[in-house]
Amino acid sequence: MQSTVYFSLGSNLGDRYLNLSECISLIDENVGEIKTISSIYKNSAQGFIGDYFYNCCVKVLTSHKPLELIDIILSIEKTMGRKTSNTQKYESRNIDIDIILYDDLVIDDNKLIVPHPRYINRSFVLVPLIEIDDKLVDPISKTMIKELLDKINSDEILDKIKFTYSKA
Repeated sequence: MQSTVYFSLGSNLGDRYLNLSECISLIDENVGEIKTISSIYKNSAQGFIGDYFYNCCVKVLTSHKPLELIDIILSIEKTMGRKTSNTQKYESRNIDIDIILYDDLVIDDNKLIVPHPRYINRSFVLVPLIEIDDKLVDPISKTMIKELLDKINSDEILDKIKFTYSKA
């Protein structure tokens, strides 16, 4: 059985565009069929001082169960050179992959929380999610994602960058 998963990808080290492209290729190879990729959105680092990020969202069809999926995602981050930190602080990274939504499931496990606990406060996640599917609904509040974006008190400016991805 296939499930629909929405990922948020971010990079603020090295060649951000290339990092996102490589990450999408690894998701395509290891997770499932890429259905839709948003534009890239450039935004400032949130919660720490660091270089700007490139962020995008990806819609994927997968046969992997949620807890299998988190292991695969962590493996992709490691393959791409992401260093794991023992601190809970935000820091610069060449790739960050978050599972935002998995079908309409609500998961609260020590390895995985879905929907992602902070996505409703992040315009750099909500804007590309809406670009992919403007009918998405948050499975907890049952609120449309575009309504969540309207509730954010943010003056953050997101620069939209066309993203052209093709399989290698």
